Amino acid sequence: MKKILTMAEKLFLRIAALFFLIFTACVIMQVASRYIPGFRVVWAEELATYAFIWMVFIGAAVMVREKGHFTVGLVVDNVKGLPLLIIQSITHLLIIVFGLVMIIDGLGLTSQFWGWTLNNLPGIRQGYAWLAIPIAGLSMMLFALQNFWEDFHRYKQSREADIK
Repeated sequence: MKKILTMAEKLFLRIAALFFLIFTACVIMQVASRYIPGFRVVWAEELATYAFIWMVFIGAAVMVREKGHFTVGLVVDNVKGLPLLIIQSITHLLIIVFGLVMIIDGLGLTSQFWGWTLNNLPGIRQGYAWLAIPIAGLSMMLFALQNFWEDFHRYKQSREADIK
């Protein structure tokens, strides 16, 4: 499982980087279209918005894997043993619940907007943009479960080391 999630994380980082490049290129085209006469790119703003959405949601999932989400360092750094495991477990549980909400609501939004197309790119469905939400939610849940598992085993190993 860990190997699969590591591969997923690497894939997500590449996808986020690709969407960052698309976002950057679209913003540059937007700025250029303001100053270069005759250069019009009407779809760049919309594509930049959707690339940014994907970049943020996929990046947020990777941050859950890296435990880069919000934590109170003062508490986590000064607590050890079972209290630390409890705090970490509550954090992971909250992330799992949040991921579940993202999946449920994200699938609803995806299906609601699946038939709609982008204004300036009528060949692309808006549902693809909303699809980032349930994908990120599922990934966050899986990454949080893995983090919980690792924290539990780390606690278990430290207890066994203390007993010896």
